[in-house]
Amino acid sequence: MKYFFSNFFFLIVGISFAQNAELKKELGRIYSNPDSSRFYLKEAESKLFSKSDSGLYYYFKAESFNLKLENQAAKEAFIYSLDYIDPKLNPELVSLAYIRLTRLDKASGQFEKALQFSQDGLKHTESSLDSNFMGYHLLDIAVIYHDMESYEQGVDYGKRALKVLDSYSKSIPAYKAFALNSIAINFDDWNKPDSALFYHYKVLEDIENLDSMRVIFTFNNIGNTLLKQEKYAEARKWVEIALGLNRKDSYPAYGLATNFTNLANIAFNMGEFANARQLMDSAAYYVQESGSTEKKRDYLYEEYRFHKKKGELTSAMEFLEKYSALKDTIFQEERLRTMSEMEALYDVEQKERELAESRAEVAEHELTVKSRNNLLLLLLIFLLVLLGLGFFIYYRQKNKTRHLQQEAKLQAIYLEQQTQKRLQDQRDSIASDLHDNIGSQLTFIVSSLGNLKFGNLSKEVLSTKIDQISGFTVETVNELRDTIWAMNKESISIEELHSRIQNLFAKARQSCPTIEFEFNLDPHIDTELKLNSIEGVNFYRIVQEAVNNSIKYAKASKIEVDLFLEDEKIKLKVTDDGVGISGENPFGNGMNTMKTRAQRIGKEFEIKSSEGQGTEILVS
Repeated sequence: MKYFFSNFFFLIVGISFAQNAELKKELGRIYSNPDSSRFYLKEAESKLFSKSDSGLYYYFKAESFNLKLENQAAKEAFIYSLDYIDPKLNPELVSLAYIRLTRLDKASGQFEKALQFSQDGLKHTESSLDSNFMGYHLLDIAVIYHDMESYEQGVDYGKRALKVLDSYSKSIPAYKAFALNSIAINFDDWNKPDSALFYHYKVLEDIENLDSMRVIFTFNNIGNTLLKQEKYAEARKWVEIALGLNRKDSYPAYGLATNFTNLANIAFNMGEFANARQLMDSAAYYVQESGSTEKKRDYLYEEYRFHKKKGELTSAMEFLEKYSALKDTIFQEERLRTMSEMEALYDVEQKERELAESRAEVAEHELTVKSRNNLLLLLLIFLLVLLGLGFFIYYRQKNKTRHLQQEAKLQAIYLEQQTQKRLQDQRDSIASDLHDNIGSQLTFIVSSLGNLKFGNLSKEVLSTKIDQISGFTVETVNELRDTIWAMNKESISIEELHSRIQNLFAKARQSCPTIEFEFNLDPHIDTELKLNSIEGVNFYRIVQEAVNNSIKYAKASKIEVDLFLEDEKIKLKVTDDGVGISGENPFGNGMNTMKTRAQRIGKEFEIKSSEGQGTEILVS
């Protein structure tokens, strides 16, 4: 009977573990299909048979909010999940929940709360014996102290994290890279550039074992250290490497905000003020997208330095006041005192735990001394200790094996999600460019064929028109090649943009000879000025879409495009003298497409029109 109940107990435990693992696998699909997360969560509701199952459900619900950047909802859901997750079945999810909570509070500038979550996560790893996550929580604390400008403490925690990971034979290479980075950034802002570069370069020594997309920060931070040493040309190369990688990332706002802020700093220190202004505008856009208090602080300080460098002291003081006000909200004396108290409390708890362990050892020793003369009792104690040690070793090894299997599954899910996201971004980009470019070309062809249908033309004129349409069709194919070429270019000059718009007008004149086309380029714009590829391509596509709409809907006799410089910003205006816009939007998705393209490069999109008064589109 005793064996029956023992076997029955292990059977129930095995079934619960299998059920939990299957549920985790199903909910993990939200990473590869975040848009379907609501469906997966709803589907899982009927499969929650235990408290640990509910823990999985609430954790992945929090992750779905996190993927959609709904930060407050994600924070509340992660906190709620910690009351339900079984730390024995899913210890890694407990650590990940604390890591997510740390990052969410750190991004919003609530450093004392972020520190508390990291310390709670560290306590959990001490009981779960997970060295990888122990190192991760320590390096998170190092980064928090960096953001609070407590660099000596930041270096100390970063080195503790590195020591834990170096001593563990199965440590994750990316976590070691994060630890090295936490040390380096503290040295960098501590004004110790040689030490900072030493630790940054140690990341690159292990680059063969790392995914470059996970260590983009290293390239930017090397550039940042070189920038502080006034090695501007060399710094620019490193930051531009980071910028190129961040543009391929799924969630690039934080990284791009950092890259554009650094590049703007380099540009105005090298006297390239027009370029610096564009870079600062891009930085402002991505700072807003990231929602990071740290990035906003850095951006405001660089705006102050930019205007000071130009001699615009009034504007410089305005940005300095904003920077100081934001910094004061982060570094309040009460907040610093709270963090110091939390650190002291944590140290006291550690010492009390060590003292309790020492007392337990003393008590055990006294018990052994008292039992020395009783051979039978001594033998019994020895056997019990031996049995307990064997069970402990067996359980620990089994637990580690399960951790490694679960980590491998999560890593595979994450990699699959990243791949799917990159593929979807490529599809969206190609679809948008084909619609704007080839669609407008085909519209010209259809318009020309319509003119032939209702025109009373001689055979010679008709033959000439058909030859023109044939040639235009060939050019459409060439435009498709140009689309692919433009998508792969690193930058596009003003001269190239001017040439492409002129070519667009030349083709339009052939198909619509009754319409007058005019392109005006502001003489104050340097034609050698380089736009990044995203800006150049989107400016061109907005012109294409606007001209296409004017030809197709406006009945215009004149279409005019102006590219001009105002307030050190390049702006675009497209006007026509057509029938204007009234009632519902007759342009379909074209107007939304242009607005989306303007937002993509951090520009405002305005349209002015009234019935019979023509239409004006402004991108500024």
